[in-house]
Amino acid sequence: MRRLHAPLLALCCARSGAGGSRAHRGGTAGDHKGGAPVLVTPVVRRWFDADGTLDDGTALPVNGLGVDLPAVARSVAAAGHVPLIDLTARTEALVESLGPEGSETLCLSGGKRDNTHTSVHGATVYAVLVRDELLARHLVPEGAVRVG
Repeated sequence: MRRLHAPLLALCCARSGAGGSRAHRGGTAGDHKGGAPVLVTPVVRRWFDADGTLDDGTALPVNGLGVDLPAVARSVAAAGHVPLIDLTARTEALVESLGPEGSETLCLSGGKRDNTHTSVHGATVYAVLVRDELLARHLVPEGAVRVG
């Protein structure tokens, strides 16, 4: 099997109320503690076309080998009957709705044009998207995740 050279994020979410929810990198890190894996697709890059929509050739997460990481994650989740949070689609919708100027705070700046790496604010916004999806799909126990 060929290595993808970019991580797919897998969360292991505790199913029991004891001990709350724990997230780990790796597909089965929490299995021994009653967790179940959840795959999460990568976030989009903040690269816009002239019409204000994301540039599919640059914004969508495809690694240096040409591997479409969101498609691979979706395929692995479907084949393994593992829940998937499509963070690519969620962040694409969010970034496009904010537009080129409104989405600037999601990425690093400070004089450099970095449309790939998130700022602390952007990481927090994206983490809330994941948290909300985990809660909406009942993938974590009620009350195990801090809201607000």
